[in-house]
Amino acid sequence: MGKRLADLRRTALTMAMAVVMLATAFVAVSSTNAVAATSASRALALSTNGEWPGLGKICESGPGGASSVRGVGAKTIHIAVFNDASNTIEPGLEIEFLQQARAFAAWCNASGGVNGRDIVIDNRDAALFNAAQQTELACQSDFMAVAGGMALDQPAVPIREQCGLGQISGYVVSDASINASLQVDPSGTSTKVQAAGWFAAMTKKYPQAVKKAGMGGANTPSVLESERKFEFGAEGEGWNVIDFQEPPVSVTDWAPYVEEAQTKGVQALWPSATANMTPYFQAMATAAYKPAFIELGTQFYNATTTAGVAASPGLPPVYVETGWWPLEMASQNPSTEQLVNVMHTYGKGDPVNFFDEEGAESWLLWAKSASACGVDLTVSCVLNHAAAEKNWSAGGIEAPIAQLTMSNQNPQPSPCFVILKAEPNKFVYDKAVTQPTQSIWNCNPKNIVQLTAQQQAALTAG
Repeated sequence: MGKRLADLRRTALTMAMAVVMLATAFVAVSSTNAVAATSASRALALSTNGEWPGLGKICESGPGGASSVRGVGAKTIHIAVFNDASNTIEPGLEIEFLQQARAFAAWCNASGGVNGRDIVIDNRDAALFNAAQQTELACQSDFMAVAGGMALDQPAVPIREQCGLGQISGYVVSDASINASLQVDPSGTSTKVQAAGWFAAMTKKYPQAVKKAGMGGANTPSVLESERKFEFGAEGEGWNVIDFQEPPVSVTDWAPYVEEAQTKGVQALWPSATANMTPYFQAMATAAYKPAFIELGTQFYNATTTAGVAASPGLPPVYVETGWWPLEMASQNPSTEQLVNVMHTYGKGDPVNFFDEEGAESWLLWAKSASACGVDLTVSCVLNHAAAEKNWSAGGIEAPIAQLTMSNQNPQPSPCFVILKAEPNKFVYDKAVTQPTQSIWNCNPKNIVQLTAQQQAALTAG
């Protein structure tokens, strides 16, 4: 889901630039902004025999054996998990990747590991500015990097490629990372297309409102590149953008930006705020600004958004798009239910949110691929198996992708999405707006917008 990673990229880059500019007021999606799984009230059946719903047996005992491959021992496999959790600007950033990795490894190892080798998690915490150093450390002792991410990941790419550190990514941020070699991205992120089906859904629901649309993003080159892609995607699905805002990275008062949209008559609002929506919602309520609807990217699928809705009476309908199976509906999807139960069993106290789903899709792809390699484990074998996957969905945790591929071989994102409605303190799947074509997903091929040569050039020039 290129759309989903673009949203995460949006959050990470905004936060990263805020760090550079010493903007301490920024709030990013973190472990404090979690969506609690609603299935906690029922007893979940945890598979403990190494089988994962929809994928079969991915962890089991085996002979293990000596290996000359870096990071692979007779009974262990060392895996790097990149994150920025120890940074002092937004402590805990990407901590969910580490929490989910440890929980998954504990579950897998309880069934014998991968062909008899236990997964050993190596915490590669870049704290924002140490991506290169942490990658160099991983290059010394880790077999691969799995299900991690760093907000400032560009310096890591040439180091990782040169030392042969394969990666199945959690999320990727920079264009260099998106297009890197020795990597399979289970979300199919691309710099040439934009998944935009959720914009089409709003066009169908609010055909008049989208003729007066407002969008925007923080005034930094990397963030604006992503936001302009959203703009191109929206326009490809029928939106007419009459207001594109470029606020600074750190905004303490959203009233002027709300007033601008209100004065220009914006009725379809994709806010220029890129993190915590509560201050923006409150500015809208104070101004009595009520466009036809608000649409938000998947980064806002968190409890802070629904709390903001509850604290801001008089808002229009607020929608959030996502390409992950809604956690509120975990009991309806065995793979998501398994993930929730693994986290409750092996990550007790850790909130469960969409970062855990993103991490799980990478771990499941890695484990399935590594298991298929047998005891003769190599990076090329794992990546080749991962890149050959068709209709990948991590057993149903994420919307299906027709064909995975190496990141430097023109991957394609999934066209599938769902729309959630953000209500006071809860999210609700909106089937009527989603108009599903496959399970809960809307997978219309027209949801993918191909960027024209002129649009790609504009992004590069911008």
